Amino acid sequence: MKHLIFSIFMVLISTAFVSAQRTISGTVTDEAGVPLIGANIQAKEASGVGTITDVDGSYKLQIPDNVKMLVFSYAGYSTKEMEIGSATVMNMILAEGKLLDEIVVVGYGTQRKSDLTGSVASIKGTDVALAPVQSFDQALQGRAAGVQITTPNGVLNNPPVIRIRGTNSINLSSQPLIVIDGVPTFTGNLSQNSAGNNPLANINPADIESYEVLKDASASAIYGSRAAAGVILITTKKGKKGSTKVNYDGWLGYTEPFRLFELLNASQYLEIKNEGLANANNPARYIGGQYADGTPVDTRWYDHTHQTGFSHNHNLNFSGGSESTSYYLSVGYSQQEGFLKGSAFDRITTRLNLDHQLIKRVKVGTNISYANTENNGPNSGSFGNGFSIAGLGRLPLVLQPMLSPFVNAEGKGSQTKDPGFDYNINSANTIGGMGNTLAVSFYNPNFILDINQQTSSNNHFIGNIYADFEILKGLNFRTTYGLDQLGIENLTFWDRRHGDGFGNGGLATNIYDKLNRWNWQNTLSYNTTIASLHNISLLLGAEDQRTIRDRWGAQRTQISDPFFTTYQGNYTTINPAGNFQTENFLTSLFTRVNYSYANKYFATFNVRRDGFSAFAEGKKFGTFYGGSVGYTISEEDFWKNSLGSSINHFKLRGSYGVVGNNAVDDFASLSLFGSGLYGVSPTLTYGQAGNPNLTWESSKKLDVGFTIGLFEDKIQGEFAYYKNNVDGLILGVPQAPSKGIPGNSVLDNVGSMVNNGIEATITYNAVRSTNFDWSVSLNFTTQHNEVLSLGADGSDIQGATSGLEVANITRVGESLGSLFLVQTAGVNPANGQRIFLRRDVKDGVATFTQVQYNHAAAAADRWTLVSDGTRTGAASIANSGVVFGPTLPTYYGGLNNTFRFKSLDLGIMFQFSGGNYLYNGTKAGLRDMRQWNNHTDMLDRWTPQNTSGSIPRVVFGDNVSNGSALPITENLEKGDFIRLRNVILGYNLPKSWMNKINLTSARLYGQIQNAFVITDYTGSDPEISSNGDTNIAPGVDRNSVGQGRSYTFGLQVGF
Repeated sequence: MKHLIFSIFMVLISTAFVSAQRTISGTVTDEAGVPLIGANIQAKEASGVGTITDVDGSYKLQIPDNVKMLVFSYAGYSTKEMEIGSATVMNMILAEGKLLDEIVVVGYGTQRKSDLTGSVASIKGTDVALAPVQSFDQALQGRAAGVQITTPNGVLNNPPVIRIRGTNSINLSSQPLIVIDGVPTFTGNLSQNSAGNNPLANINPADIESYEVLKDASASAIYGSRAAAGVILITTKKGKKGSTKVNYDGWLGYTEPFRLFELLNASQYLEIKNEGLANANNPARYIGGQYADGTPVDTRWYDHTHQTGFSHNHNLNFSGGSESTSYYLSVGYSQQEGFLKGSAFDRITTRLNLDHQLIKRVKVGTNISYANTENNGPNSGSFGNGFSIAGLGRLPLVLQPMLSPFVNAEGKGSQTKDPGFDYNINSANTIGGMGNTLAVSFYNPNFILDINQQTSSNNHFIGNIYADFEILKGLNFRTTYGLDQLGIENLTFWDRRHGDGFGNGGLATNIYDKLNRWNWQNTLSYNTTIASLHNISLLLGAEDQRTIRDRWGAQRTQISDPFFTTYQGNYTTINPAGNFQTENFLTSLFTRVNYSYANKYFATFNVRRDGFSAFAEGKKFGTFYGGSVGYTISEEDFWKNSLGSSINHFKLRGSYGVVGNNAVDDFASLSLFGSGLYGVSPTLTYGQAGNPNLTWESSKKLDVGFTIGLFEDKIQGEFAYYKNNVDGLILGVPQAPSKGIPGNSVLDNVGSMVNNGIEATITYNAVRSTNFDWSVSLNFTTQHNEVLSLGADGSDIQGATSGLEVANITRVGESLGSLFLVQTAGVNPANGQRIFLRRDVKDGVATFTQVQYNHAAAAADRWTLVSDGTRTGAASIANSGVVFGPTLPTYYGGLNNTFRFKSLDLGIMFQFSGGNYLYNGTKAGLRDMRQWNNHTDMLDRWTPQNTSGSIPRVVFGDNVSNGSALPITENLEKGDFIRLRNVILGYNLPKSWMNKINLTSARLYGQIQNAFVITDYTGSDPEISSNGDTNIAPGVDRNSVGQGRSYTFGLQVGF
């Protein structure tokens, strides 16, 4: 009994001692005395006991008496431990981590940056998380060398065009592979109507920890047949050991139109068009409309199609962990309006990332995300349909300003739908002419925006589960099973009274698109160090992936009950719409070996064997590889003793390999038949001529370069030369019509081209002091593209815009998608006619003859020689087209400045691009002398009193002199620009304020996205590409909407 009482007493005494607490406080700064905000302080002997520093670098931590050591860490700095002893105040100075210590994510693993011999660009998630965009890829513009991201239009949630080291295919996709937490995901615009729908917007940018871009073969060959266009790895956030941390960030703001055109007002329009009629020997036929109070109608149609869109965004996350389990949980909500009326983007997201040490040698975990998004988008005319008469990129440019959007029974106008006023539309399905006798061929946008509907909504689940087994020390087996399930509902309603639904008596279309992918990866990795000098890392892996896509839908027309504005209403007819079914399977084996000696000599080798179901028997499998070597000269004693004090790091590296592009149709190698009707009898139709020899496109990638660190990494740089020979390009080989082959062509691997250039990234930590920091980072890339072969006959490939205007050409010896235009030589001051250069060939020698066009003459007499006025033949694309280019930028990059002054921080990010040409087809439309409105530059037209006018003599109906009928060099412009992409100003609240409300951190900020652009391009935006993610028709601007400018104001709070 005495022994029992004594034992209980000793336990109680021990518990009392263990439970005793004491408080440690202090500051964490860098070597210059600058406070480190958010530095981690952890008790080494007590799991979950820790804190982070506040905005002053201060901390306060209660610890049990048995804790003897504190661990101090901060991202980018070396971790340090300090013994507590009897101290109650512990101040820590952390040194910046060397370039060598950074960890980067690579395919199926991670590596120290110092060990990398491949080309990998890393971007922190925090650098772009606050940008007011819909998807993370939109925010990556200008952030990394070799990565060109273009915003082709300003439509909400339209995917940007991403090119890594150039365009790497002609007919197949040139978009990189996107991998999220190890699972390849879906990309592109998946909408089946006019609403933009980028599935990458289903990932909340606030949940992303880092982005890694794999550019050369050494880095990307581990992904084999999917790596020709590069790979972007997305790593989401995870919890860390310690008490639960709660963070909230939110912003609200607005977006406004940017760089709108100056158009003719009503009086100017009447002057120009009636003058054009007079020059065409016709009487004046345009009159001005009137408002109800008798004043002249003068409509600015931008006011009826564009708006200031308001947005707000909120994210809340919880993270933490113990010795065995870590977690990250987040929820997010975003509601954004675009600057086009009727455009909106709503997103709800949630994510759970969980890791658990099940037993000593077994770790399990999961990453799960779910998103529900809804995209509303009126017809903008920006998705390859630039000539749409309902497109909001075109309507405000062409509609006559003397017409009113609303009228009353007396035909008087109004700018709003007041009582007694209705939409100004007529029975011919155009806007009402208000007494003008010439036909009007465009719709009233107010009706379309108010009544018609186009939505594309997503339910997107991405997740994976894994188990990691430590078989022996350094030997691990990992199995990961991932799912990507995306369901898209596309709803369209067009009213029968006006607009695109008029001809069908009303129209409703529902299309449901279901995309499912599972991915199973098994890897065996081994890491060891021999004799403290030889570091060896070996990876063996197998991967299987199945992708299934099912799309079904129907279209109902001839609505019988106008009450309904949905598919479920009463309609007379129904037809299938959008039905599609496909699947593919990928099976792979891969390996990677990394070797380093004494942290000076490095080598990496990757091999992957892919089998893909789209190719025929005997062609399904391909082998892809990449190898690289590196030499860190600065680790040699002779370097350290001579140059080490100034050049602390210098590493040479080089790589070569072959990767593939398998982005073909899933049954591309097969001959296919489809169902059809012969009269009323069912039959089969020949749909596709197969080629059993079809195989992968291949890219042979060469990369050589070096990395450098100066003055203890105060200046860091990375430089590379790259060359990518793309071979086996899949093109349609022309066939004789007599063969009866669909499309008169068969796909074959017959083309080739090359991309090459240089990359440079320089970071300079210019100033670092207690009260002021300044760092600047510049990345710069050049690129040159040349088509080497287009098959045996070398036939040109022409690229069309909206199926109407052919302004692009792909030709051997030229850059991909160059422009093909008729040359012009200004305006003839003698008569105001446009001068064209017609190519004439005599005895095999080509010369150019100046000819002029007069739309006022009889059709047979309109083309004459400038020299003597005699009638002659016309200039056309067929006889006079000349190649101009490139349309692909020859250089691009970004410049990022970050400043800190006490509690204030400022980030200024510029993006630039140039060396390319654009075809400003919108300008052609703005000078068209048919019924539609014009740009104010028409006021400088040629007249007998203004013989030096820059615009030809106006003649009503003339669509040749301006370039509408044929693309001309008058509309050829340079695409160079520099843009202030983002500027953000933040303020960290004082510690004394936060202590009163129990906060660990609080920051207020404001930012501007797309603040301004400096360019000589006269269109709405120099990044515009009306053909979007096309390879053969880039650089054309035809009635697409430009980008907007956004202002946001936000709050970040940590608890």
